[in-house]
Amino acid sequence: MNLEPAAVTSLPKIEINAPADIRIEHVTDTHCCVVIDDFLKDPQSVIAFAIENAGAFSVPADSYPGLLFDVSEESMADINRFVRAQMSRQFSFLRGGIKTATYLSMATLQPDQLSNLQRLCHTDPRERLDRRNYAGLVYLFENEELGGTGFYRWKEQKLIEEATALELEDPERAAAFLQDHFATYQQPARYMTESNEIAELLLEVPARFNRFIFYSGDLPHSASISAPELLTNDLSKGRLTLNCFVSVRPR
Repeated sequence: MNLEPAAVTSLPKIEINAPADIRIEHVTDTHCCVVIDDFLKDPQSVIAFAIENAGAFSVPADSYPGLLFDVSEESMADINRFVRAQMSRQFSFLRGGIKTATYLSMATLQPDQLSNLQRLCHTDPRERLDRRNYAGLVYLFENEELGGTGFYRWKEQKLIEEATALELEDPERAAAFLQDHFATYQQPARYMTESNEIAELLLEVPARFNRFIFYSGDLPHSASISAPELLTNDLSKGRLTLNCFVSVRPR
């Protein structure tokens, strides 16, 4: 894929269907995941836009294991209204003061290319301690073998916090720390798809084309990629998702 800067137009306004069925999947006593199928009115137009603007996708410097394209708030107006009106009923947050960031995202890295922490589930970083994180995503790929999303409970949160701090200072020291403490890091690298000594898998939501899920970003989660050999840079075939990150004021 050409990753040189390219002229790009804004993604047209994304419209959603009035959801016929909002399904609630309980993860813990205090956390759930909303699942809505057939969410976008025209998901193919979003995919076509991504393909036409492949050159505008970039490899981020942060923790995402693939390619990103920044989506404007104007394009997301319909989805943002839905989050305010409907998701604030399902989750305990105020409808005012919501901040969002949205990306078209595609995981592309093979396991041996993952950083130390990309091999684990994660929580989304908070903007401020008095705000909460939520996230929504739409699966924009037909091949369900590319994987859905897993939700976890930390078993060794303090050690992972230490490893995260080390990773920012010196990834080699972080790798040694993780190998010393966890058998998982003494084995070949892989995406996290099941329970291990670091975290327990509580729920996996399978991928389905045009399925929307919404959940707390403070709940450990990870793309459930058990067949990484299927990952590709080809936007027409790859694990393309529309990801919306939401910072809210708790109710």
